[in-house]
Amino acid sequence: HFYKRMDTLDIFENSAGDAEQFEEELTAAEVLQKLEDAWLNEKHSPELLEPRMEIVECMLEQVNTMEENLSRLKKGDLRIPVHRMELSRIRFMINSYLRLRLSKIQESIFHYTKNGNEMETDNPSRLTQEEATFATTYRGDLVEHFSSLALRHIPGAWDPEKVVPGVPGPNMNTAVFVSVRDDCRGVEIPDECGLGRDDTVDLLKGGQHLLKYNAVATLVDDGSLQLI
Repeated sequence: HFYKRMDTLDIFENSAGDAEQFEEELTAAEVLQKLEDAWLNEKHSPELLEPRMEIVECMLEQVNTMEENLSRLKKGDLRIPVHRMELSRIRFMINSYLRLRLSKIQESIFHYTKNGNEMETDNPSRLTQEEATFATTYRGDLVEHFSSLALRHIPGAWDPEKVVPGVPGPNMNTAVFVSVRDDCRGVEIPDECGLGRDDTVDLLKGGQHLLKYNAVATLVDDGSLQLI
């Protein structure tokens, strides 16, 4: 960990000015940590989380600045391969974060493209403008494919929002590992079997737990818990 931290701070040394444009006025290394946190949360969460595109955009600016800094180093400088490896790691996180979000949209396309108030209630503002455009196009192509393949041969109209059972959505009962960032007292853990064995637990800072996602989703959203 010390190796990573030393190289990250070194490579960000000449790009601190750009970090001041981030709304929370974080240093570049702190923005990188927030990107990693957002990536891990998105990776382990069953549902689409709030987009953190401001962090992605800020980090992309930092990557461009770092590339310029590397171009100023003398050929053969041993820092070049080390810093390029760090740049590759950052690009991987950014690409993986964006692809994870698109993958979730594709897997539950009819859930995330519900019409009217249902969409706003189930998933308020969790699609960026670009993701919303992608989702609309993907849904149209998928429905057209279903129609040409089978639906046009079946009498009656098919409405994915009225079928029984309903179209697949995120499995909110998924078990997740969480790391506690801030004390969370009185967290209610419902009994999914309906036997009246509901429990209330205190999650203390520094602890790690295995819990059902739906019991801690709001705490993940506000940053009190980190998915790991």
